[in-house]
Amino acid sequence: MNLRLAAASLAALLLLASLPLPVLAQRANEPVTLNFVNAEIDAVARTMAAITGRNIVVDPRVKGTINLATDRPVPPAAAFNQFVVTLRLSGYTVVESGGLLKVVPEAEAKLQGGAVSVGNPGGGSQIVTQIFRLNFENAGNLVPILRPLISPNNTINVNPGNNSLVITDYADNLQRIGRIIAALDVSNATDVEVINLQHALASDLAPMVQRLIDSSAADRPRPPPAGGRPTRRSARRSSRSRAATRSWCAPPTRPA
Repeated sequence: MNLRLAAASLAALLLLASLPLPVLAQRANEPVTLNFVNAEIDAVARTMAAITGRNIVVDPRVKGTINLATDRPVPPAAAFNQFVVTLRLSGYTVVESGGLLKVVPEAEAKLQGGAVSVGNPGGGSQIVTQIFRLNFENAGNLVPILRPLISPNNTINVNPGNNSLVITDYADNLQRIGRIIAALDVSNATDVEVINLQHALASDLAPMVQRLIDSSAADRPRPPPAGGRPTRRSARRSSRSRAATRSWCAPPTRPA
């Protein structure tokens, strides 16, 4: 009887000893402290799987060691994000496909699946595909502007059918790109005002109105330096020029 009890206790101790320490911490949902020095990526990935409770598969082409440490205990989600960021420094990343997390070379990530979203991109360190639909600007015109801001191994493509951009990159970088696109995708149309003529012909007045507008433009002050704002004086001159054109067209139009 005592031998049986001793054997059972020994088996339980051996089982607990075989489990990684982060697994024991994760059972109580406690923060973990990371301290990996020149650790094999495969071994760190197995520990991250135990910490997060997710299945993580490492591509056979992923080789090497990483350093991953925290000064204080961090939540499991923060530990995983730091793991992904550290992988990026070595040319690898994590993609999600069918509920499975895969550690793959960064150059292959765009072919391994990942989330696809439309609208405001979420944050995170994983590679996702985001579709940006433009309302005013031609999507093709933004490619030369955005391409340098995207990781060399990731892609940007234009769908001319619905004037949209399809960008695959890290989610946190897509947030920044989304803000840039929103700032550039604005209407360039100027204010248009229609003045109804009661007696004169528009074709007769058009040359004189054009000369009036040209003379107002010649008196306009120089534009402010980059990053500056128009002065109140220039704004008043612009509104005064418009008012002068309106008053010049309307009152003088008398019947012949």
